[in-house]
Amino acid sequence: MIDADNVPKVREDEILARYIVAGQSTKSLRKYVRKNNSVKPLLFLPYSHVDLSVNRHLDCEETEIWEFGKVVAETREKRFHGRSDISVTDCRFDSLDVVAKPIKDDPKGMPDNPNHADIVGYPAKKEDQLSLAEKLAEKASDRKSPPESE
Repeated sequence: MIDADNVPKVREDEILARYIVAGQSTKSLRKYVRKNNSVKPLLFLPYSHVDLSVNRHLDCEETEIWEFGKVVAETREKRFHGRSDISVTDCRFDSLDVVAKPIKDDPKGMPDNPNHADIVGYPAKKEDQLSLAEKLAEKASDRKSPPESE
């Protein structure tokens, strides 16, 4: 895990995890993942704002990456369906960038996480956001299932 007192800027050679958090049903999962486990653009579409939450792999053990995802799901009272990984290089195009956004003392109850980052620079219009989300989904890895469900 990154040292919380010394969080570096996001580098080009880093890998990011986008967690797949949804309802309990397979139908909820299918909003984000196809039957062949490739991810859909909706996974990379920001919700109510124009930043998209991701987690940096930097200085993390594989178990820590998975643990962050489980905690996100628990905090949001959803089921953790896995993650899709994407390189920072593949996120930096058009108006998009990736910036470090460590979580500390979150009022919504998210635990501290120095590895948290945001993909920023999405345009305001949903149809323009979707165009960028489609490009991100094309570059992202297929869904990786959480270790306990393999």
